[in-house]
Amino acid sequence: MSKLLFSLLLLAASTHSAFASTKETSATSYIKELFIYANYGEGDVFVKLDINGNHCKHGYFVNKNSKGYESTVSTLLSAYHSESKIAITGFTGAAHQWSGTVGVTCEIYAVQFKR
Repeated sequence: MSKLLFSLLLLAASTHSAFASTKETSATSYIKELFIYANYGEGDVFVKLDINGNHCKHGYFVNKNSKGYESTVSTLLSAYHSESKIAITGFTGAAHQWSGTVGVTCEIYAVQFKR
């Protein structure tokens, strides 16, 4: 009985980790580029920092259909105009990659102001 329980727990743990989304946080830096697309993705936003993450080398994006779209775009615009340093945490999984670029561009999980 205990071997069966152990096997089930091991299977559940490995299944969970296989579907878990991993995240990466960039270095604290300035926004280098900010694109707001009128039609692509119905308003997707692409952002590139002076120093992107190791995995998210090309940059980050937020999809118009994201629940946090307005607050994320507002935060990015604020950081850009005030020339504030930020760090972006992005999802690194294949399901969260942007189709708008050839390079690895990660979906934004969070934006953090830093001093």
